[in-house]
Amino acid sequence: MKGQRAHRTAAAVALFACGLAVSGATAQTTAAALPSPSPPAATQAQPGPDESVLGTVQVTGGAAAPLPKLAIVPVVTTIDEDTTVQLVVRKDLDLSGQFEVDDENAAPKGLYLHETPVDPAPWRAKGVEILVRALANRLPSGKIELLATAYLLGHGAAPVFEHRSESDAATIRLSAHRMADALLGALSGRPGGFASHMVYSGRVGSGRQIFGIDADGFNLHAESPAGDTALAPTFGPEGRVYYALSHNFEPFRVVSGANAKVLPIAVPGSVYGLAFSADHAKLALAIASGATSRIYTGAADGTGLTAASTASLANHPVFGPGGKLAYVAGGQTGQRIYVDGKPISPAGFNASAPAFCDTPNGLLVVFTVGVGSGADLVATDTRGGNIQRLTQNQGANSYPSCSPDGRLLSFFSTRKSDKGPGLYIAPIANTSRTRRISRSSASPCAGKPSPRERGRGGPHAPPPPGGLSLEGVLDRVTYTNEENAWSVVKIAVPRAARAGHGGRQPARRLAR
Repeated sequence: MKGQRAHRTAAAVALFACGLAVSGATAQTTAAALPSPSPPAATQAQPGPDESVLGTVQVTGGAAAPLPKLAIVPVVTTIDEDTTVQLVVRKDLDLSGQFEVDDENAAPKGLYLHETPVDPAPWRAKGVEILVRALANRLPSGKIELLATAYLLGHGAAPVFEHRSESDAATIRLSAHRMADALLGALSGRPGGFASHMVYSGRVGSGRQIFGIDADGFNLHAESPAGDTALAPTFGPEGRVYYALSHNFEPFRVVSGANAKVLPIAVPGSVYGLAFSADHAKLALAIASGATSRIYTGAADGTGLTAASTASLANHPVFGPGGKLAYVAGGQTGQRIYVDGKPISPAGFNASAPAFCDTPNGLLVVFTVGVGSGADLVATDTRGGNIQRLTQNQGANSYPSCSPDGRLLSFFSTRKSDKGPGLYIAPIANTSRTRRISRSSASPCAGKPSPRERGRGGPHAPPPPGGLSLEGVLDRVTYTNEENAWSVVKIAVPRAARAGHGGRQPARRLAR
């Protein structure tokens, strides 16, 4: 019983940020389980913080510049992989938020075969500015050839970008995502991040398990053993998934992989938060001992750990560019987000789950703030300035994570609008273009996974999580790698500068 009580206390501390992200009532219930003093009566009687400091979301999309109209040639498919490539490229370009993707039924009349030459004129007459043609062929070797061509219809009939690669049939979706990322790089100046992978912690029965899912909502799968409590997943050295695991009411330890290989840590206590730096050379841990918790940083192998926080109840560490370190901490006056030891979130609000977003317009920190009975996403610069509200009046929005290209925000929402609760993705520069990529039927921190749905709709997601991490590992897997890239959690995001890497044909980018 003593071990079980200690486990429940550690679990309550570990889930503290999750409770605050859902609602004020949940936050009060969870906070009551923590070994921290209650606020004085005068503080409890004070009105809530001034919500106006968070700003107002413009839901009409009028704040964003009109997007260029892009169409994808509806080529008649010849093999299953051809269909997959065309569906993946279309969905990725739409989710990217960089274009207004035209409906495939709006194409000019005609028969579009693999060998049909592209005629820009009828597309231009429909107002299309960018035309993309993507297809796949089976080669005599058994490999699948992927071809993509992009046209800027205001700059003549010649293509401005051509891309060719080869893939095994088993990894065709990964290769199609890479092709879409390369197209985004050619058309927008920054490669996309769809050849990437997300991991999160979801409740299963009385415990929690780590799940993985592709960046477009496909391929839901478990990443940790069933029957235990697993928290705070993140990507570490060699693309492996690391997380905190408690088995049989023991303290949480750092482990990796589906077999839960233990990473020895010299600092005593229960680990309930962890993060690796972008180069996977440094490790940050949130370790609870007694009534306190602190952030420690050290080498990726868990050695040389030193304290990196002084604020009370420090949790949820995350590294940013240039070695910056963000985390959550707080006590009687509520949780705040800290960057390099200084608070940056608005005072008076309960904040949680920070994430760095290296966007085309600069480095941002995105986090959740509790507002009334819900929660919203907010972005600031790394000093807490230029605050920008990203969601409003749409339930509880929590656990943000940025795509490798810094343009897309993934998060969980309990909203009843749009398509209901689930995992959402939105361009951080225009969150009015939010899209749900996976569905759920419960609020964050509750529920169990449902079966995967095959086909266009993508999978069902386990009702959301106790954390989310999105990461692209550059050049970890090549185009012709015969491994199942999803099951081994190795992912890649191509760069135009590395177009010849991995044995694929160099991409060609022409003058616009």
